[in-house]
Amino acid sequence: MMRVGKDRVTLSGLGWSAADALCLPFPSGGFDAVVSGFLLRNVSDIQGALREQHRVLAPGGSIVVLDTTRPSNNLLSPLINFHLHTVIPALGQVVTGSREAYTYLPETTDAFLEAKKLAALMVQAGFREVGFHHLMFATIAIHWGRK
Repeated sequence: MMRVGKDRVTLSGLGWSAADALCLPFPSGGFDAVVSGFLLRNVSDIQGALREQHRVLAPGGSIVVLDTTRPSNNLLSPLINFHLHTVIPALGQVVTGSREAYTYLPETTDAFLEAKKLAALMVQAGFREVGFHHLMFATIAIHWGRK
C-alpha cells in the first residue's frame, strides 16, 4: 500500500517510513499529529501501539484513527453481516481475483473492538478529548484525541 501511495502522492518533502507500530523509530514529542488507517486491528498489542503513538506526539498534538469496528447488534445486523461475509468477498474475487484478501477484512472486523472500547483504550493510553464517529452502518469508525 505504501508503494502505491508513494506513486500517487505529489507532495514534496513528504517522508515515508515503514516501522513496527509497537516501537516507532521517532523521538518522543516529535509530531504534531499521528494518523493511522486500518492499523490497530492488525497489531498484536493495541494498547502498546496507542502508547507509542502518544509518545511520539508533542504536547497538544492530535491523533486520528480510522479503522473497522465491530458493529453492535441491531435490526440491520443480518444485512450488515451478509454484506461483510458474503458480498465483500464475492466482489473482491470478481474485481481482483483474490477472495482471501476480502475474507480477511470481515474476519478482522469481527475480532476487533467496538468503537467505545477503543475510545476507552485511547484514554488509558493518555489521550484526552477522545471521541469517535461511526460510518458505514457502524462498521467503520473515526476516533480522535489529543495529547
